[in-house]
Amino acid sequence: MRLKTNFWLGLFLFSVISTCLIISCNKENSNSSGTIPPGMQQVTVSLNDDPVPNLTSVIIDVRYVEVKVDTGKIRHNDDYYNDDHEGDDPHHEGDEDHHGDHFGKWDTLSITPGLYDLLKLRNGTDTIIANGISHIGKITKVRITLGPNDSVSTDSAHHFLLSLCDESPYIYMNIRSNSIDSFPGGKFVVHIDFNVGRSIDYDDGHYCLRPVIKVYSEKNSGSIAGRVLPREAHANVIVFNNTDTAYAIPEDEGEFEVRGLSAGSYSVTFKPVSLLSFKDTTLLNIQVQNGMETKLPTITLHQ
Repeated sequence: MRLKTNFWLGLFLFSVISTCLIISCNKENSNSSGTIPPGMQQVTVSLNDDPVPNLTSVIIDVRYVEVKVDTGKIRHNDDYYNDDHEGDDPHHEGDEDHHGDHFGKWDTLSITPGLYDLLKLRNGTDTIIANGISHIGKITKVRITLGPNDSVSTDSAHHFLLSLCDESPYIYMNIRSNSIDSFPGGKFVVHIDFNVGRSIDYDDGHYCLRPVIKVYSEKNSGSIAGRVLPREAHANVIVFNNTDTAYAIPEDEGEFEVRGLSAGSYSVTFKPVSLLSFKDTTLLNIQVQNGMETKLPTITLHQ
């Protein structure tokens, strides 16, 4: 999970899988009817996350999920869509689909609207929040519309409204050709890394959301997984090189996974945050390959 922090917040991975079902965690893509209508393609949106150290919950209120599709016969390169600015498009209007402009039209996906606690999704666990059939074409954008009930908690007794910093309820993600995975039968997969640490601003007791997002393809990226002990060390995992920095917080038994990494050589630092004076440990020259998971040996931190 790619994350960088403002006030040492952690990380948040948000995945979009272009197929067409509502499924819960880590289910296989499928279509309830088994077929895709002629002239259409399958699109599913799924969400996964790692926790934020200073927060116990980050709730987002999802109302709509849409994909923008260029249905024209000419297949433009990615640079063509650089002039397709977010504010040029009208927002979702009731049940009316297919609004857009000469860059493409918006298709609204069927969703289960409601509140999603991002911090319950961690280390590669996915949950699907939307599904639908879009028109065939090049997917160029994803747009999520948030409602007014976003919030954060610092513990079980302290809950705060999470407002939208720019007062816009829309989260936009640009989809590039190398950030989408295609599968037979008109199915596509796009993973979206929502950097919650850099996306939450804090000032004088007030939290607001300013989304910072990266889109990646699993076929064109790799991952690092492993385990760090003892649990009493409460280690954070930092994966970095000259161009990328990613964070993870292990599960209770020490397991962690960092996804969406560009191919290359990385260092991995295990940084304990316990008051018991455990020592940092760093692994060097960890190689990441596209489409592959790099499995690390179990790391045991010492005092």
